[in-house]
Amino acid sequence: MFESLANTSVKLFGSIIKPYIGYFDPLKDGLSKAEIKLSIEEYLSTLLLLSLTGFVVSLISGSLLITLFLPFAAYSYTLSIIISFCIAGGIFTLGYIYPSIVYKGIQKEIDKSLPFATFYMATTASSGVNPVELFKVLSLRKGRIGMEAKKIYNNVKTLGINLPTALQRSAVKSPSDDFSDLLWGMMSVITAGGDLEEYLKNKTETLMSKYRRSLNDYAKMITLYTEIYITLVIVGSLFFIILISIISPMTGMSTLFVQTFLVFFFVPLISIGFIVLLKSISPTE
Repeated sequence: MFESLANTSVKLFGSIIKPYIGYFDPLKDGLSKAEIKLSIEEYLSTLLLLSLTGFVVSLISGSLLITLFLPFAAYSYTLSIIISFCIAGGIFTLGYIYPSIVYKGIQKEIDKSLPFATFYMATTASSGVNPVELFKVLSLRKGRIGMEAKKIYNNVKTLGINLPTALQRSAVKSPSDDFSDLLWGMMSVITAGGDLEEYLKNKTETLMSKYRRSLNDYAKMITLYTEIYITLVIVGSLFFIILISIISPMTGMSTLFVQTFLVFFFVPLISIGFIVLLKSISPTE
């Protein structure tokens, strides 16, 4: 279905987009790193089609709905046009940044497990196995790093590509700079006939040092966010409840709804958001 949508989009907008393809090189690179199986022409054409569809649908529905609530029809049409342009622009902008969101998520997942994966490879390399087998063993690991290793191993064993070339291909496409640097270094060592075990041990020390620094930074951030949470959410909510309890007898207002909302909805929702925030910035796997 998605392929037919892309083909239809290219037929409609391909000739318009082709002269400007060169201006979208960052998006092309993002599509490759996010592993979106569409050419830059297909992706942009699909974005234009979706944006146009969103514009038309919002224009028609907006004109009908806004007319019901505004006394002047001409003004409602103008407002619906403005809203439709905003919706179309929002669809295009969201689609444009979507590949970067995807590959940054992949990058984060790789970077979290890379120090341990490198240590795993260094330990395996100390047994004197063939470098290709390192990626076979690493492919057994769960997560993104295992998928990347499996691609390299399959390129060598299934497609018959030599290991340095397979490493180069993965290094170019990888969204993780650290993983790319690791692969480029391995390619250089293998090509030059160097000591791969020693290289992986040194790389493990470097990545572990970086990992420890990220843990220290994370601990400092947790301390800061915890102080903000306690001060604004917990103390602030208690102070507000006490304040409205004191003021309510003077004004005759009922504070039961506000207190119920704060205790059973506001504080739990903020707490959940706080936990999600800490989880999202965590450098651990």
